[in-house]
Amino acid sequence: MGNVFRGHEVFARDLFTLLGDSVDITLFKGGGDAAPGELVIGNISRNASCLDDIHVATSPKWAASLKAQERCRIEGETFAYAALKPLLEGEFDVIHCLEREVCEIIYDKRHLFRTTPKILFSNGGAIPARDLPRCDFVQEHTELNLSYSAKGKSFLIPHGVDVELFSPEVVTDFRVRHGIPHDAFVVISVGAISYGHKRMDYVVREVAAVKGAFLLVAGQETKDTPEIISLGKQLMGDRIVFTTVQHRDLPKLYAAANVFTLGSVFETFGIVYIEAMAMGLPVICTNHKNQRAIVKEGIFIDVTRSGALTQAIRDTDRASLSALGQRGREIVLQSYDIRVLKSQYIERYQAIASSSVSLPNYSLKNRLASNAKNAIQGIVRLIFGRAE
Repeated sequence: MGNVFRGHEVFARDLFTLLGDSVDITLFKGGGDAAPGELVIGNISRNASCLDDIHVATSPKWAASLKAQERCRIEGETFAYAALKPLLEGEFDVIHCLEREVCEIIYDKRHLFRTTPKILFSNGGAIPARDLPRCDFVQEHTELNLSYSAKGKSFLIPHGVDVELFSPEVVTDFRVRHGIPHDAFVVISVGAISYGHKRMDYVVREVAAVKGAFLLVAGQETKDTPEIISLGKQLMGDRIVFTTVQHRDLPKLYAAANVFTLGSVFETFGIVYIEAMAMGLPVICTNHKNQRAIVKEGIFIDVTRSGALTQAIRDTDRASLSALGQRGREIVLQSYDIRVLKSQYIERYQAIASSSVSLPNYSLKNRLASNAKNAIQGIVRLIFGRAE
C-alpha cells in the first residue's frame, strides 16, 4: 500500500477502516503518510529505479516477466524485515498478511516473539494448497478458491464494498466536464491500463466497434499505458476518456456510466465487479466459474473471442441492462455489504487469536537429526581438512 493501487490495497484499507472502532488494529503500509494507527514501513519499492538493472538468466521471452516478479519479491522481503521491529514491539495476536514474502518471513521469525502470533494469509492470488506460503490460517474470498485451499486452516470471507459510498444515489458532473452528451451510452472499465491481465486493449477495440458508445477507462498507469491510450484515441477519438483517480473518487466515475466491463479472462475476486454492482451498473465479464459465482447475475462472455463484448453491448436492450443493474445492487446488499461482513471478521479474529499454535520443540527426532548432521560434518572435515 502506497507503492501500487490494486484490489489488494483497497481491501487492506477498507478492512482497517471497518474494524478500527472494534478491534485494536494497526495498518502496516509501504508508502504514503503516517497516520493514527498506521505505520509506514521502509522498503525497496517494486517501482524503484535502483532495480532497473536486474539481471535474470532466462530466455528473452520470459525476461520481462521474471524481472517484474523479482521487483515484487524484493519489495515484499525488504518490507517484511523492516516490519519485524515494530511487530516485535507491538506484541500482536494476529498478523494478517496479504503478500507471500511477508507472510513467510514473519512466520519463520515467530520464535523471536515473546508471545507467538498467529499468521493469517489473505489468499488474493488463488494459490492452491500445495503452493500456499507458510502460515497458520488462510482467508479465501470465493467458494472456488476455498475448494482448492488448505483443508483445516482455511475459511471464507468474501471481499466487501461500502454500499453507502458506492451507491446509485451518487451525483456526478463527470459527463459535463468531459463533454459527454447526457444521453450517450457510456461503458466503464476499471483496472490497470495494460495489455496483460486486465487486457484493456481488448476492451478498447470492442467498445470502439459499438456505434456511438463512449468508453471511460480508469486505472493505474503501466508501461503499456501510452500505447493503449494511443490506440484508444486512434479508434475512438473523443469518445474515450482515460483517467487515474483516488479510490474514494471512483463512485463519481461509475455514476457517469451505463454498464461496467472488464477484459480479464480470470480474476481471483475482482472488487471492481461488486463496486459497479453496488452502483447499480450491469456487469459484462468473463464466463469463468469464479466470476459467475461472484457476480451471480450479469452477462458472461468469452472475452478471448473477438467481437464477443461488442455483441453483448450492442445486442442487449437497455431495459434488460437496467434490470440487471438493479438486481446487482440487491446482490451486493445481500452478500457483499462490508458492514454485514464486519461481524464475520471480528468473530474470526477472536477465534484465531484464542487458538493454540506451537513452535518446534527439542525432541528425540531433533536430537538424532542434529547428531547425524554433526557426524557428517566431522567426516567431511577429516577427509578434506579445515579451512584454517
